[in-house]
Amino acid sequence: MQAPLWRLSQLSLAMALGLSGQAFAQGESTKQIPLLAYNTAFIQGLGQPEDLKQFIEGNSILPGTYRVDIHVNRALSGRQDVMFEQRSGGEVSPCLTFEMLRNLGLDMDALVSAGKLDANLAPTTCIDLKAIIPEANVDYEPNLLRLNINVPQVTMSRASRGYIDAALWDEGVTAAFSNYSLSGSRRKTDGRNNDSMFLNMRNGVNIGPWRLRNESSYSDTSYGKGEFNSNRNYAQRDITSLKSQLTLGETYTNSDIFDSVRFRGAQLGSDLAMLPESERGYAPVIRGVANSNATVEVKQNGYVLYNTNVSAGPFELTDIYPTGSNGDLEIVITEADGQVRTFTQAFASLPVMTRKGTYRYSLDVGQYDDQREDSEKPLLGTGNLVYGLTDDVTVFGGVMLSDGFSAANGGAGFNTPLGAVSLDATQSSSKTRQGNNAGQSVRFLYSKTLSDTSTTFTLAGYRYSTEGYRTLDEHVDDDRRDVWNQPRGRARSKFNLTVNQSLGRELGSLYLSASDQDYWNLTGRTRTLQAGYNGHWQSVNYSLNLSHSRYADNFSRGYNSGTTRDRDTQVSVSVSFPFGSESRAPRANLYATHDSNGSSTRGSVSGYVAGRDDLTYSVGGGRTATGETSGEGNISAKTPYANVGAGYSQGSNYKTVNVSARGSVVAHGGGINFGQPVGETFTLAEVENTAGVKVGNYAGIKTAGNGYAIIPNAQPYRGNWVNLNTQDLGADVDLESTSQQVIPRRGAITKASFKAKTGRRLEARFTQADGTKVPFGAVVEDDAGRQLAIVDPQQAALVLLEKPEGLLKVKWGEKTCSAAYSLADTKAGENYQSQTLTCQ
Repeated sequence: MQAPLWRLSQLSLAMALGLSGQAFAQGESTKQIPLLAYNTAFIQGLGQPEDLKQFIEGNSILPGTYRVDIHVNRALSGRQDVMFEQRSGGEVSPCLTFEMLRNLGLDMDALVSAGKLDANLAPTTCIDLKAIIPEANVDYEPNLLRLNINVPQVTMSRASRGYIDAALWDEGVTAAFSNYSLSGSRRKTDGRNNDSMFLNMRNGVNIGPWRLRNESSYSDTSYGKGEFNSNRNYAQRDITSLKSQLTLGETYTNSDIFDSVRFRGAQLGSDLAMLPESERGYAPVIRGVANSNATVEVKQNGYVLYNTNVSAGPFELTDIYPTGSNGDLEIVITEADGQVRTFTQAFASLPVMTRKGTYRYSLDVGQYDDQREDSEKPLLGTGNLVYGLTDDVTVFGGVMLSDGFSAANGGAGFNTPLGAVSLDATQSSSKTRQGNNAGQSVRFLYSKTLSDTSTTFTLAGYRYSTEGYRTLDEHVDDDRRDVWNQPRGRARSKFNLTVNQSLGRELGSLYLSASDQDYWNLTGRTRTLQAGYNGHWQSVNYSLNLSHSRYADNFSRGYNSGTTRDRDTQVSVSVSFPFGSESRAPRANLYATHDSNGSSTRGSVSGYVAGRDDLTYSVGGGRTATGETSGEGNISAKTPYANVGAGYSQGSNYKTVNVSARGSVVAHGGGINFGQPVGETFTLAEVENTAGVKVGNYAGIKTAGNGYAIIPNAQPYRGNWVNLNTQDLGADVDLESTSQQVIPRRGAITKASFKAKTGRRLEARFTQADGTKVPFGAVVEDDAGRQLAIVDPQQAALVLLEKPEGLLKVKWGEKTCSAAYSLADTKAGENYQSQTLTCQ
């Protein structure tokens, strides 16, 4: 039997005609092309198309005003009413005015300066964009009410890049969620069991524009009573007109000017993420080395921010979100045998800078609350303002007032060829039961990337305080304690430095993080140093790390860290290489460490189970500094419902089992879903009544039985694309679209809905009752009038049917016929059935 010359489906027909039409869609116009502009005689095959008018006229538009989504360089940038006018040549084009293009982010001032536009244009004048920017293209899709504007990036205003009209910001759906991190372990030593459990939760409810949040934790051990701690309870919402956030409840004061303190009250402050090219908050990267399967805790101001289990070897934590922008981070590493090591990492603000003519502010009113039962709870008020005076100079200042305490600050930031620098001074006055104190504190901050040497000074800072200077925390501490009680360490001078140095693509990179602090009322210094080198040769990775911690005395170490040593130094070397050339080949990992206890070595093999990207394992063993041997194994999985893991370690005098689960639970209008850990802002993807649809490239994420999936993170006030992975989608499912953009507000739970149709596929071959052929191009509809397919030159159409039997209508020109169908039972592995139907 002779093979058909070709078969043209609905999609390929539309593509063919669409490509033909490109000759008529140049520039920014959409012309009314007569039907004869498409000569269907050029379409070769076993039949001629009977009725293609709907495709040929699919992009026509009548003059008038339409509310459209405007996409600039493929990014959704606005939704507004646009006038479409008919030009002298008959084409209908969108009227793009000067102010409209400016609001969409084009650098109109540069076009005026270049002489391409008259600065005195009337506000209603329509601009021919292609005439002034030859590379520009304007295209309208009437079926989607979408106006696409594409221009070279150099013609966009730098201040507008990435900015999206506030009218598009989505406050999301009403929903409640809990994001949790649960870890537990059982350590058996000398015949005794020690069980421990830690649960960290971030809970929330979104109702309209309001976001209610709670941050809390629960810990329990065999030798102690379970303890519940609530860090924050607050309500928050956007104040769009002020580009600000309003927070009511327990939160932290802004740290641009003064050290951040916890309080209970109200806060109104700028949200820089709402602005174009916003500055993002500085988040630290915490590096360390574990000698075994270990638990790592990160604390700030005594509150546990983060708790996780890590395998032996170097680790790097990048998803830490400090609650206050000041307060060093304390890292506690508890090894499998119970050994505890601690170090601190500096955490402070970057240089205070903002753009010319812009400002940011923060106002706080409430009651001081450091979560200590014996502390005073004075009222407080703070106000901060940062203003861009020129392109290179920023001025800032603030005041802080409380019972018996006042502080005033003033300073300036400078953008210099040598980097960003800010200098400021604070005057404080404190009256407590310890007496009256007044003093000054001077701060210097610096940040710079040296392009010639690829050196980045992420943070360099120095602060000096006189003996009488007090922060609000120190003021409250003085008022709380008796004269003979030992005070907390009161800093005299403190130096912080974080440097990253690239040595080139082949030679690797260096990093350095250091801090040094001395005190007015304590002997000695608190000093931390972390330095390292990372490199690779082909597929072999290697690193060298140095960590050193020194404490002035027990009072400066923080909160019950579990160690009595006043200093600790550790040097480690690691090498990692794969077994094979495949991208998911198992890797060997070798570690050697040396500290005050001696030298230890470890080795492990890690990889993916059966090549899956959602299931990993690690097995290894080693020898400690005292000559004891141990071994461990770990397995972790990313499932649609949570990230889970388990591990086992055994040494000469201990056995340890640990388990962990990190995930989220979301209750919403479509039901309750379990998912992987979520961030501050996240998205629900709904595929209508369809389970098992994978979402994007997220490992393990797919729609549950109710058709919903939790997408863990989204960037607020920016476009986020939600893409469905249809590679494994069965033949019985049809999706109207597989990609959608959401633009959430901060803390929003947005929803991306995809319409899906499920059924069974039928390849229907049509013949008329008199034996004549159904013409190529005829439209096939179901009994509800919904278009399903187009008849190809072989008189066949592939349709998705929701009912096992019914009628199909076939239309061409002024003619219509109907064909009855009845589907047989589905056979294993069958993607579609074929039937010849009589159309009458």
